[in-house]
Amino acid sequence: MHSLTGICILVLLTVSCGAQMVSRPGAVGRAGTKYAPINEAEVSRSGVIKYLNEGDDYFKVKRRDDAYKQMYESCGGSYHIDSEGPRVEGGTVVPIGDISVVTTSQYWYIQFSCASD
Repeated sequence: MHSLTGICILVLLTVSCGAQMVSRPGAVGRAGTKYAPINEAEVSRSGVIKYLNEGDDYFKVKRRDDAYKQMYESCGGSYHIDSEGPRVEGGTVVPIGDISVVTTSQYWYIQFSCASD
């Protein structure tokens, strides 16, 4: 029982310290459709990454560091942050007695592009 609890805590901590790549930079192809935008296949297309922007500052710093690492690896080196800012996601309804509360989470989104060295 204790080992299962330890594994659950380890998984929770690992997930809580990570960022999630929403879209990778660079060419993504035209998906074989004539309706795709003309810039879909551009090599200079930017990428987007997000991380949970809530909780203890320690975890927020870890998540941002993970985002930096993923952006660096995705670009194979240097990159530029083009824009960034918060977005609210979620909308989970939690019943509490006779009422219901809607909970949301704030994520920090970063749009980035690879630097041409």
